[in-house]
Amino acid sequence: MKVLLIAVNAKYIHSSLGCWYLWASCKDYFDDVEVVEFSTNDNIDDILGNIYLKKCDVAAFSCYIWNAEHVLKIAANLKKIAPNTKIVLGGPEVSHDPESVLNDNAYVDYIISGEGEVRFRQLLQCLENKNFKIEDINGITYRKNGNVISKKSIDLIEELDKIPTPYTEEMLDLVKDKIIYYESSRGCPFSCSYCISSTFEGIRYFSIDRVKRELKTLLDVEVKLVKFVDRTFNCHKKRAMEIFKFVIENSVDTCFHFEAAGDLFDDDMLQLLSKAPEGIIQFEIGVQSTNCQTLQEVNRKTDINKVFHYTKLLLDLKNIHIHLDLIAGLPYEDYDSFKNSFNEVYNLKPHKLQLGFLKLLKGSGIRKNDKKHNYLYRDYPPYEVLENNVLTFEELLKLKKIEKMLDRYYNSGRFHKSLDYIIENFFNSAFEFYEELALFYEKEGLFMRSISSRELYTVLLKFIDGLDINIDKNLICELLKLDFIVSHKTSNFPEGIEKIQIPKYKERISEFLKDSENIKKYLPEYLNEPAKKIIKDVHFEPFNFDVMGDFGLNENPIIILINYNKRNRVTELFEAKIIK
Repeated sequence: MKVLLIAVNAKYIHSSLGCWYLWASCKDYFDDVEVVEFSTNDNIDDILGNIYLKKCDVAAFSCYIWNAEHVLKIAANLKKIAPNTKIVLGGPEVSHDPESVLNDNAYVDYIISGEGEVRFRQLLQCLENKNFKIEDINGITYRKNGNVISKKSIDLIEELDKIPTPYTEEMLDLVKDKIIYYESSRGCPFSCSYCISSTFEGIRYFSIDRVKRELKTLLDVEVKLVKFVDRTFNCHKKRAMEIFKFVIENSVDTCFHFEAAGDLFDDDMLQLLSKAPEGIIQFEIGVQSTNCQTLQEVNRKTDINKVFHYTKLLLDLKNIHIHLDLIAGLPYEDYDSFKNSFNEVYNLKPHKLQLGFLKLLKGSGIRKNDKKHNYLYRDYPPYEVLENNVLTFEELLKLKKIEKMLDRYYNSGRFHKSLDYIIENFFNSAFEFYEELALFYEKEGLFMRSISSRELYTVLLKFIDGLDINIDKNLICELLKLDFIVSHKTSNFPEGIEKIQIPKYKERISEFLKDSENIKKYLPEYLNEPAKKIIKDVHFEPFNFDVMGDFGLNENPIIILINYNKRNRVTELFEAKIIK
């Protein structure tokens, strides 16, 4: 029996942990089990063709909000051209209402709800051997005599270490150059009503010894990025610190991404994390809102003051990338309230601020009680909010445009100096700036076309030019120039940013690089290297303002040295030094 485990990931760079767990759980029982991975960017007909040519007896699809529509289209057509192939669906998108999925889609044969490592293997045993009865499997939905039968009892795997490891040679050969997803626990100690993790109580852990063994395996093959999918990684202090310590002591180039609760950090954790090499740890911290009534309504138990306190301390360490999340569309969070949440979180200056929009997920508490707040939402994945009783659709459209501005400018990390100066000196708040920038984009028709990273600088200059404010355009150009050269390996500036011409500039640079004292002071790693070699890895740029220090107090010409061989692993910006 040929079994195909099929993942349709959101991006090519992603990998499917779920499919590999099923593969590991079945490979010792069945001879021909294979994982195939695609992305939603792939042509559906190409995916269908690839699956068909595998000539499988069982096609098992992993279903999430980002791929559900793709999966159903592929499965429907696969059944037409391979009617004897059994179609199996699993994953969160089909686990909560499996009966309706089977009733609406005649081509689907089986749905597995909840954890599939045991159930999927049992289903394959039923399909291969009539001595096994499908009625004995909990958490499975199927057809019998034309009727949909659902065994709703969903047992959780209590001893997670009994699950075979997915991180095998077969898996890593195929996905080691992609993002690797890792879980050290299942479940969440909290019950936020917008999250499907709230549908299961409690939290279960893999043993710390197993976690270390598997992480060592990933480190040995030099995986670039490991994303922990634990919902609240730092909820168990002792365990979290032991894993942090292991990562700090063993990782050289592999980066580890954790989802954490900001108010569950403490001074002990901060002291340990301060020892982490630059850029090997990332934290994603869900703030979601600073409106206390909103947080209480969605059952999110969090101490906002503590979140802010420890987020600031983490940022002050300067060795860890901090990603903060906000959700628009939550109960009691109207436009003005969200503006306040945005400004408070933005002012922390995280490396990335994600402005997300509420999704009323199947099985979530907020979806079950949608009428309480008059929610309207899309009836197809990802079930995103359209409006509620305090936030209109028109206001959500404005927030969508602000989110695009935030992503293009702030989250790119390429406008750090210029954005700080512009917002702090000429706008009442960060939200007001992005709101005005979005209006400018709309007026100029810029949302309707693609814009290169270079053109973003020119557009920002034009936006500033059109404002009725007293601003030194030369200083703005200088700040944008600095932002550009620390994030791009070129001195070919965008339109509107001019070079300062200095007589015999190239000769002066050559003389500078031939002076060993200069090299010892500014580029010690190039000591004894010839100037013609060094010049390939560095760039010198003159400025009329001291853009590395206080802004605009007076014109103070400086020269900045950019080292293209030194990139900050947290900000991903090139090293910049003032030449005295």
